[in-house]
Amino acid sequence: MAEIERDLLEWPERTERSFPTPAFIPRVDNVDLGLDRLDGERYYSPEFMQAEWDKVWTKTWQLAARVEEFSEPGAFYVHELGKESFLFVRGDDNEIRGFYNLCQHRGNVLCQADTGVLDTFTCPFHGWQWNNDGTLKRAAAPELFRQFDNGVPTEELGLPAVKVDTWGGWLWFNMDLEAIPVKDYLGEAGRQLEVYGFEGWHLINYQTFEWNGNWKHAWDAFNESYHFAELHPDMIEFGEGHDIPIELLGIHSRMLNFNRTVSQVVEDRDTMTDLRAHMMLRAQEGWRDSETGSFSGKAKDVHLEEIRHRRSIEEDTYLPYKQMNDEQLVHQYHYSFFPSATMTQTPEGGAVFRYRPHATDPNICYYDFFILAHLPPGIPKTERPPHGVHRHVDGIDYAAAFGNTFDPILANVLRQDGSNMTTMQAGVKSDAFKGMILCDQELRIRHFHMMIDEFIAGSITTDSLPPGDAYLLKD
Repeated sequence: MAEIERDLLEWPERTERSFPTPAFIPRVDNVDLGLDRLDGERYYSPEFMQAEWDKVWTKTWQLAARVEEFSEPGAFYVHELGKESFLFVRGDDNEIRGFYNLCQHRGNVLCQADTGVLDTFTCPFHGWQWNNDGTLKRAAAPELFRQFDNGVPTEELGLPAVKVDTWGGWLWFNMDLEAIPVKDYLGEAGRQLEVYGFEGWHLINYQTFEWNGNWKHAWDAFNESYHFAELHPDMIEFGEGHDIPIELLGIHSRMLNFNRTVSQVVEDRDTMTDLRAHMMLRAQEGWRDSETGSFSGKAKDVHLEEIRHRRSIEEDTYLPYKQMNDEQLVHQYHYSFFPSATMTQTPEGGAVFRYRPHATDPNICYYDFFILAHLPPGIPKTERPPHGVHRHVDGIDYAAAFGNTFDPILANVLRQDGSNMTTMQAGVKSDAFKGMILCDQELRIRHFHMMIDEFIAGSITTDSLPPGDAYLLKD
């Protein structure tokens, strides 16, 4: 048990009432998943990449875009996943649909813009057109086609559909038209997050990074905190990454990232250094200790004072403090939905990470970073920086990528992770590498790769998902 957990458990002001989201503390034990090494070939094998595509990517729910992006009929969004391009559009009937972004004449990519508003989608090659509900509007010069002597088969030539659904203010899609609803797919993990009211959150920034490594390296890096002390030494000055609670929730998982404290691996946890003040108090403009007029306690105890403050205003704020347990008020609840979406958040806002494979190369991936905020009522959304694709091979200024609105310390964390991807991808190919040795703080990685293997083997399908408590020890 981390020292911060004992502090929370023994804190005399700990709130004991029931909340919709179960707390992490005291910890719940997970089923022992063994000690086997994780082979390196899965990160670079073209055959394994194809198996993932056939059995995982085409059968599971994926994040597409925020529903707020489809603000009017004709509003569209193009999303690429692996070898496929998808077109999502709100039709004139106000329904959002999803299609393969593919001209049915010669196979050209149909819509070659990322976003916009259109009533009609026209292929730039020969001028075939489709309506914003996916139906064929016009085949150019149909008299030239003997196949159309008896009329153009408009139904047959409509855009091929993918299944779409919404949850948490996000549009999700599945290439399997028979897939279960996304809410059922997200299961207990999704239910636990409903208290955050994601439907009312707004997208503040969205950037894509092309990294020189397999997509699973990115997933692995952003689902454990064991590496903070070495790769991100600044992070342990304002958070605990050494020993954190983890729970496996069916095919999904969650962990608790402790914020606004100092890691137990740091010798001096009391002094309020400039870095700690910047990262732990910067978001609290106007926040003050009710007794002293300013925070004057130990740096490691900032989170306790913040919990106290938020409880004192829970009746008067637009934020859902009253529905949240003490941990949620200040610490980051970090969830990953299999296979490709991670959500980490506090009541005021958070980030979503999306991991995507390259179309043909297992040595390249795309890491999408979304920043969202729960804005106060009546506050208009500001224009966000344009979305860009930033390639590691070109060298990336991560702060500039976000329009210099991203904290430079956190931008440096992304730089460190992105650079580490390149060396990880090279290392796992070595003949001398015998497989990854994973500790209990890397349990989510072991579980995640086990889920991939189970899907590939057909042991798990979306019709036979394990229940949310399948990997939790029962009394």
